[in-house]
Amino acid sequence: MEALNKRLDDIMTLIAEMANGNYDYTLDVSENENELDALIQGITMLGQELKNSTVSRDFMQSIYQGVVDMLLVLNTDYTIRNVNAALEEAIGMPETELVGQHISVLFSDTENLKLLEVFFELENQGKCTNREFILQATDRQIPASCSFSYLVDKHHQTDGILIIAKDITELKLKERELQEAKEKAEAASQSKSFFLSSMSHEIRTPLNGIVGFADLLADTPLNQTQQQYVSLIRTSGSTLTRLLNDILNLHRIEQDKVELEAIPFDIRATTASHLEPYRYLANEKGLTMDYSFAADVPQVVVGDPTRTIQILVNLVSNALKFTETGSIQVRCSADNQNESTRQVTLRFTVTDTGIGIPPEKQAYIFDAFTQSDQSTTRRYGGFGLGLTICKRLVTLMHGEMGVISMQEGQEGTTFWFTLPLTFVPDADIPAPDSAEDTTFEMPYKADILVVDDNPINVLLIQDVLEQMGAIVTTAVGGEEALQVAIGKPFDLIFMDIQMPGMDGLEATVKLRRLGYEKPIVAFSANAYKDDIAKSLSSGMNDHLCKPFTRKELTEVLRKWL
Repeated sequence: MEALNKRLDDIMTLIAEMANGNYDYTLDVSENENELDALIQGITMLGQELKNSTVSRDFMQSIYQGVVDMLLVLNTDYTIRNVNAALEEAIGMPETELVGQHISVLFSDTENLKLLEVFFELENQGKCTNREFILQATDRQIPASCSFSYLVDKHHQTDGILIIAKDITELKLKERELQEAKEKAEAASQSKSFFLSSMSHEIRTPLNGIVGFADLLADTPLNQTQQQYVSLIRTSGSTLTRLLNDILNLHRIEQDKVELEAIPFDIRATTASHLEPYRYLANEKGLTMDYSFAADVPQVVVGDPTRTIQILVNLVSNALKFTETGSIQVRCSADNQNESTRQVTLRFTVTDTGIGIPPEKQAYIFDAFTQSDQSTTRRYGGFGLGLTICKRLVTLMHGEMGVISMQEGQEGTTFWFTLPLTFVPDADIPAPDSAEDTTFEMPYKADILVVDDNPINVLLIQDVLEQMGAIVTTAVGGEEALQVAIGKPFDLIFMDIQMPGMDGLEATVKLRRLGYEKPIVAFSANAYKDDIAKSLSSGMNDHLCKPFTRKELTEVLRKWL
C-alpha cells in the first residue's frame, strides 16, 4: 500500500510539473506496465504534444513579429484580431488599442469604397494582391501596397483574414521625382523645338533673299569674275540651307517624329539618278567615281526612297570631301534574299582612297557635332551632323551601319549600311526623271497676291513671278491681305505665316470663312512637318518653304494655275 501511495504521489508531481510547463519532467515505468504505468505514459505523451504545440506557436509568433512588412489579422467580421510590431511602429498605436476595432479605422474615409471592392474580390477569388491604399497613422499618411488572403483552421473553415501591407513611401517619392523629371524634360524638349523653329524661321527669311537674288543675278549678263562671285554666294547659301536641314532632321529623329514611307521604287534607277551629279563633281576634282549593282539586286523594292538616298548621298558627299586623289566606289549587293517571303537585305558600301579615320576615333564619328579630328573641321569644313543622321535613319529602318578604315593593307575608308526591304518581282516602275525643268510660262496673265512683312522676300518673289508673266500685287500683313483679297479674287495667294498683328494662319481662316475659294499657298520659313500641317488645317492648299528654288516654285505654279 505504501508503494502504491508513493507511486500516486509521483504521478501527482508529474501532473504538477506538466501544468507548470516543465514538459521535460519524466517518470520511469515498471517492467510490469500496469495501469499506473499506462497513465504515466499517457501524461508524458500529452506533455510532449503540449511542448511541441508551444514551441510551434512560439516559433510562428517570432516570425509574425519579426516580419518587416506590416501584418494584420482580422476576424471574419472585419474587426482587428492582432497586428505585428511593424504595424504598431508605423501607425503609432499599440496592438491593445487596435484589437476589436473595425479595419476601416486604419484607412482614410476616401479609401472605404476601395476597401469594399477588395473584400468583394476576396470573397469571390479567395485573394487580392498588390492594391494600393493610404494607411492612416497618428501623425501622417502611409502609402502601402496591400495583399489580402483568407486564414483557415484545421477543419478548413475560414478563421480570419490576413493583410500584408508594404510601405511604399520611398517608391512613391521616386515615382514623383521621375514624373517631375519627365515633365521637365518634356518642357525642355518643347522649348528646344520652339527655339529651333524660331531660329529656323529667322535664318531662312534672310537666307531666302540671299539665295533667291543670287539666282536672279546669275541669269543676268556677268563677266567671269562676277560669275565666280555669284557662284560662291550660291554655294554658301546652299551650305547654310543644308546645315539648317540637318539640325531640323536630327531634332525630328530625336523626338521620334520621322515618318518613314513604304512605297515601291526602282532602286537602281533612283540611285543612279542621284549619284550621277556626284560623278561629275568627282571628275572636276580629278577623282574617278563609279557605282555598280550586283546581279541579284532586285529592280524594285518597297521602302523609303528619300531616306535611303539621303543616307547614300551623305556618305558619297563625305567621301568627296575627304578624298584628294584616287577614287570613290559605290556598291550595292543583296543578302538573305527569300523568294517566298519576298524579303531581301540590301548592303551598300561607299569606299574612298581618302585620309582615313584612326581606329581610336571610329567609335565617335557617329556622335553629333563630332569629327575624327578637330583639324579636319578646320581644313575640310562640315558640321559633324551627317553621319549621326545617317546612323539614326538606318536604325529607324531596322538596318545596321558601320565603318572600316586604316586596316592593314587598306587605304581610305569604307562606310557600309544594310537595309531589310521587301522586293517586288517583275515590277515595271519608270525611272525617276532627274532633270530639273524650271521653265514655266503663265497660261494667262495670272493675278497673284504676295503677302509678306519682309520687303526683301516680297521683292524677290515678285521679280521671279513677273519674269514668268504674272501680275503681282503685294501686302505686308494679314489685315492688309484681307482688305485686298476680299475686293479681288486673285488666281493665287502666297501667304507668309509669321507676321506681326494678324498672322497668315488667322488671315487664311478669315478668308475661307468669307467664302474665298481661290488657292492659298503658305510661303514660310517654317520647315517642320507640324508647321506645314497647321498651314493646311487653316485652309491653305500648299506650302512653299523659304528659301525656295525655282523648281519648287515652278511645281507650285503648275499645280495651282
